[in-house]
Amino acid sequence: MKVRGKKLFAVLCAVVMMCGSVGMAVSAEEKVEKLIVSEYRELAGDNIGHGLYDIPDNSGAKAAMLTNCSIGISVSASGVEGSIKTGSTVTASKIGVKNIRVEKLVDGKWTLVGTHSGDYTTNDNAHGMNVYTSSAQKGVQYRISCTHYAVLDGVTRELYNVTNGVSY
Repeated sequence: MKVRGKKLFAVLCAVVMMCGSVGMAVSAEEKVEKLIVSEYRELAGDNIGHGLYDIPDNSGAKAAMLTNCSIGISVSASGVEGSIKTGSTVTASKIGVKNIRVEKLVDGKWTLVGTHSGDYTTNDNAHGMNVYTSSAQKGVQYRISCTHYAVLDGVTRELYNVTNGVSY
């Protein structure tokens, strides 16, 4: 009887552990759109947010490093637009931006709106691009994040960057 009781207890414990670890994650599905890409240009206007981790131009530095990395965001009735540029102090075998995300603030949480895998240039010391969505909601905050990167002397240097939330 003791062996049977131990087996029953073990089975009950296993069932409790399995049931207790199953989460109930419920959320409304939102359409995540593929971001549209265009040539780099500076954003214009008064309502522009900038990256929290921008690196100013330091092209005179002697070390091989990222420089002049920035991300900007502008939100209007026509959509969300971001301008992203990555620079390096020396010619990079590969330089660009990856993991681009546009998010909006919903109930205190950043919710994904659109993504793009990124783009790069080879054998250069700068890369820039713009991304945009086709629409934005009035009064809703949006932000853009990305990873600037460059392969410098065989070593990959990366910088995660994100803007503050901006709305129109």
